[in-house]
Amino acid sequence: MNQNLEQLERAKRFLNRIRQLYAGEGIPYEENKNHDDDVISFFIHCYHVKDWIINSNKIGISKEEVENYINDNEALRICADLCNGEKHFKLQRNSRTGKQPHLASRNYSNIYFTPESGQPSQIKGSYKILSKDSFYDALKLAEACVELWDAFINDKTRQHLTKQ
Repeated sequence: MNQNLEQLERAKRFLNRIRQLYAGEGIPYEENKNHDDDVISFFIHCYHVKDWIINSNKIGISKEEVENYINDNEALRICADLCNGEKHFKLQRNSRTGKQPHLASRNYSNIYFTPESGQPSQIKGSYKILSKDSFYDALKLAEACVELWDAFINDKTRQHLTKQ
């Protein structure tokens, strides 16, 4: 299996957008609705790394192994339910977390103002995701998901290489 799956790389690009938003790196105020899309898009693309692992692997990873890995890791369970809930308006499958997670809050801070209009011209932001009765910082959750996928792929690749 290719260690650098295109779908995981795509999720990492969305992760970088979330990092930029949290850092306030050149984020125009006028585009604040796009930031919600970037956060949700990360989780949709990140969850679908599973399909790329299952469908592109040549080292014998079963669908069951991938599904079990998701179910064994809280961050990936939340990612799965958030993805499916956002994609289909409500969860169409059995919940892995017990209740549909969702973006619960957005917090934007103004970094720069345009003197002429007095309006904010650049912002930084953060998001909270509610899953069951707990709040999760979206950036920390996203980073945990990517770390878990990287670890899974590296571990399975290493196991395959030692068998050869």
